[in-house]
Amino acid sequence: MMGVFVMAVAACTAPTSTSTRQSERPTDLVVGVTSDSPPYAMQRGGELAGLEVDLAREVGRVLHRPVRVVDLSWDDLIDGLSNGRVDVVMAGVTITPERRLRFAFTEPYLRTRIVALVRRTDRKRLTSADAICKGAIGIGVMGGTTGELYVRDRCPSAVVRAYPSVTAAVQELQTRRVDAVVHDGPVLAWLLAQDSANLDLVPTGLADEQLAWMVRRDDPTLVQALNGALATLRSDGTLDHILRQWVPQIERVRS
Repeated sequence: MMGVFVMAVAACTAPTSTSTRQSERPTDLVVGVTSDSPPYAMQRGGELAGLEVDLAREVGRVLHRPVRVVDLSWDDLIDGLSNGRVDVVMAGVTITPERRLRFAFTEPYLRTRIVALVRRTDRKRLTSADAICKGAIGIGVMGGTTGELYVRDRCPSAVVRAYPSVTAAVQELQTRRVDAVVHDGPVLAWLLAQDSANLDLVPTGLADEQLAWMVRRDDPTLVQALNGALATLRSDGTLDHILRQWVPQIERVRS
C-alpha cells in the first residue's frame, strides 16, 4: 500500500511542479515599431535596426524578459496597442495631451525639438524660424505628425505638402519640389548625416518635444517597470551611447 501511496503523490505533484516552472518563465515583451521612420527603426539587411530597436533589446536585458519586436504601420501600432497585440510602442512617439487621453507614457527618454531641413544652397536665405514660417515657401511634412500640426498652425504663409513618410518629404526637398522639411529633430539629424554636403538643419523654435514609450492606460505595472529600466539605462550610460550612435548631431536637436 505504501508503494501505491508514493506513486499517487508523485502523480499529483509532478504536474504542479511543471506548471510552476512554466508560470515563472518570463513572457515576451512585445514591442511595436514602424520601420519607415529612421533612426528610430528601419530595415537593414532584412532585419530591423535603429535607436528604438536597440533600446528595446536593452530594456529586455534589464528586465530579464525576452523581447519580440514587431514592425507595423503607425495606424496599426495604435490599433495593436489598443487591442493588446503589442505591449509597448517604441517609435519616437511625442507626448501630446491628445495621446495622453488614450494611453499612458513612460518618463521621456529624450527632450528634443522640431527642426527644419533645408538645402545648403538656401541656408543663407532660410536662416531662422521666421524665414521659414513667414515666407510663402513650400514645406514638406509627414502627414499625421506633430510637425504637420505645428506647421499648419504656426506657418500661415507656407504651402504645406504632406507625405506618407519623412524620407519621401526629404526626397522632394532634394529634387527642389519643397524648400524645407519640418519634422522631429532626431529624424532630420539622421537624414542630414546621409547627405550633409547638400543639406543643413535650421532650428525652428516651433516646439519642444518629449519622446517616450507608449503603453495602455490599464497597465501601470509595465509603465513602472519600463521607467525602472530607463533609469538604469540612463545611469549606466547606455541610453546616451545609443542616442549618440544613431543621432550623430544630438546636441543640435536636444531641447
